[in-house]
Amino acid sequence: MSDAEPEPRPAVAPAARPSASDRQWLFRLFFLGAFAYLIYQSLLILSPFATALTAALIVTMVFYPLHARLVHLVGGSNRAASLSTVLALLVVILPFLMLVWLLLGEASAVFPHVRELFSQPAGDAGQGGFALPPVLADWWAGIQTFLAGWHVDLRAVALESVQQVGNSLTGIGAGILKNFVLVVFDIVVLVVAIFFFFRDGPQLVRAVVGLIPMEEGDKRMVIARLDETLSAIVRSAFITASLQGTLAGVGFAVAGVGFPVLLGFATALLALVPFAGAAMVWAPVGLYLLYSGEQTAGIGILIWGAVAVSMSDNLVRTLLISGRTHLSLLLLFPGILGGIQVYGVAGALIGPLVIATLLAFARIYHEQYASRAQPPR
Repeated sequence: MSDAEPEPRPAVAPAARPSASDRQWLFRLFFLGAFAYLIYQSLLILSPFATALTAALIVTMVFYPLHARLVHLVGGSNRAASLSTVLALLVVILPFLMLVWLLLGEASAVFPHVRELFSQPAGDAGQGGFALPPVLADWWAGIQTFLAGWHVDLRAVALESVQQVGNSLTGIGAGILKNFVLVVFDIVVLVVAIFFFFRDGPQLVRAVVGLIPMEEGDKRMVIARLDETLSAIVRSAFITASLQGTLAGVGFAVAGVGFPVLLGFATALLALVPFAGAAMVWAPVGLYLLYSGEQTAGIGILIWGAVAVSMSDNLVRTLLISGRTHLSLLLLFPGILGGIQVYGVAGALIGPLVIATLLAFARIYHEQYASRAQPPR
């Protein structure tokens, strides 16, 4: 019996080559993944300089209208950018650094006395000589008695808050001294970034806008809305708050009030609070002086605060953002506090900018998409 012949194996069909559309899809997927990864790595590399770059962006936005005029006057982007950078350095950066130094010095001196004031019974003066006037002492004792019925220890809450603020400021001062070289390097990065933002700002904006996958008309509207909103918040909120804080600090110094820099900074911060604003600082200081028997200083602070400090808000805000987008202070102030909580000191700038950008995108969405989706009446 002969061996059976092996059965022929079926021919294997050659593997189908991917089509041109499949290869294009794979290329896009790989490219977008690599592009996103490179963006992520670039953000990690630049993250140590986030505060300096954010501050440089804010300073550039504030001074850019002046820089545009300098470009027409002196000619040449390098010369105009150099002049604008020097001007920003003299007007903003150096005074701000001096303010931070004075503020930390006053805070380290005042918080032990404030802590002692809250730890003493109402009306009693501690070793620092701090004591509330009789009227305010009775008012403070009445509030504590009322809240005690609800099992709320107002003195303990106030002491804990003062302790947290004092520790934060002390930590900032210690961090600056400990990392002095890094602080100097951040300042150098800040100045260099301001120069290049002035010189190459329009080119950078056009390059970023060119990467946005939107219709050209929508992209122009996005940029217009963002520029309008961001400029309004930066040039109105921070400039007016800084002006009010400076005017209040000058008034406190002239009236002989202790710690004028700290009180001026508190005025600038609370100037962003809706409705009450800067009056939350200068009014209690003026009333404290009146109840303490310093009638001239108290009346002077109240008049200066009502006329110069609070009225400057309406005047400067009108000059800066007349006809431009107004960002509600009800969103601005929580944005600053929340930004500081999330990002640290840089959050005072990042928080409001994020909120302003969100509002701009919400307006664009409503105008371009939501309104088109509604059926006609």
